[in-house]
Amino acid sequence: MRALTLFVAVAVAACAQTETSWKKPGASEQDLAQDADGCRSQATAAQGMTADSGRAAIVYQSCMEKKGWRRVEAPKP
Repeated sequence: MRALTLFVAVAVAACAQTETSWKKPGASEQDLAQDADGCRSQATAAQGMTADSGRAAIVYQSCMEKKGWRRVEAPKP
């Protein structure tokens, strides 16, 4: 049991060492903000009055990818 707890703690710490961001060649921070706002609106509409945040996350990610954005993980500075 202790080994499992240690493994989980190490795994969580390793995850905390990276950050995820959206990247698109030639795009500015303003482009990212505009596309993210539009996709956030679509995700909220898709979620509707339900508590299905998983569905909203899928719609948001799909929307961003259709606009040419890719999620990138990089080490935290």
